[in-house]
Amino acid sequence: MKKILLFLFLISIVATVFAQKKIKYSKSFLQKLEQTQIDIFTPVEGKYKSTRPVKNDYQSIDHAIFSKKEGIEIRYAIIPFEENKPTTQIPHVDFMRVVMSTATNEDEAAVVSVHAIPDQDLKAKFNADWGSMAYFQPKTRFSKYKHCRLVSLYSEGLGMVYVFFLFDEPSRFLDNRLHSLRFKTKI
Repeated sequence: MKKILLFLFLISIVATVFAQKKIKYSKSFLQKLEQTQIDIFTPVEGKYKSTRPVKNDYQSIDHAIFSKKEGIEIRYAIIPFEENKPTTQIPHVDFMRVVMSTATNEDEAAVVSVHAIPDQDLKAKFNADWGSMAYFQPKTRFSKYKHCRLVSLYSEGLGMVYVFFLFDEPSRFLDNRLHSLRFKTKI
């Protein structure tokens, strides 16, 4: 019995290592994570793989991963804080710019739902100073998926991160991925 448990334990470790190797980060993405002091938590289940960020005219993307099994694509855009750039100091304005740029403008599908992230969740789960979430149908040239959940987080003096959760059908997997990153503790 002990040999079987040991064997299963070793198999799970090997599977986790192989799953993590499917996601590769570019040097520029890793530099932005370091510059903005963001810890990213790579999903080990769901068979996520890196994918090339889709080029579009609406929002630049630094990194993207997807899971065919979960039916979710996650795109990351990181905007480091710049003293000379006012948009990096006014998160709610930049958040609305991103929403208006990526949400569809078609009359029958142009519903956008915006929710503030409660302060206790901002600090406890994301270590952020400000955050908001939006649900909308993305422009077809931005994404082939029917729906988007945009999570925007800001840490004063560090920067802003946008996480686009793109999907066709809502599922429990979507909520499981919500806390996939956080700002490191400020010194």
